[in-house]
Amino acid sequence: MNQLRTEKTQQEEEKKAEETPKKGLLIRFTEMAGLGDKAEVAQFMPFVFFLTFLTLVYIYNSHQAIKVVRHIDELNKEIKEYRAEYISVKSDFMYKSKQSQVAKRLEGTGLKELTQPPVKLTYDPDKDLK
Repeated sequence: MNQLRTEKTQQEEEKKAEETPKKGLLIRFTEMAGLGDKAEVAQFMPFVFFLTFLTLVYIYNSHQAIKVVRHIDELNKEIKEYRAEYISVKSDFMYKSKQSQVAKRLEGTGLKELTQPPVKLTYDPDKDLK
């Protein structure tokens, strides 16, 4: 008996499905929600498209902001590395440019360190003429 009822209900549902014209998903949703006919729904379509556009812009903007933040982090790491390299090269240069270190490096070349202070040479053209 239950099988007979289920078969009848299935047949009735199939007939209803055949009788009703196929409608779009949005129209079926509006009919189920009781929003009204197609004309009322069509009024809201530009607003729905506008909201969709704003949502896409918002998502794109957030992705770009995250991308920029990651790039800034990478650049900050690179700056720290370059700063450390600069400090180490500078300290090495300062050490190698000391007078004692320069003298040690020049020992094998035959150049000697000055023991007297340098002498200033002057030229007086008036003395030369007399």
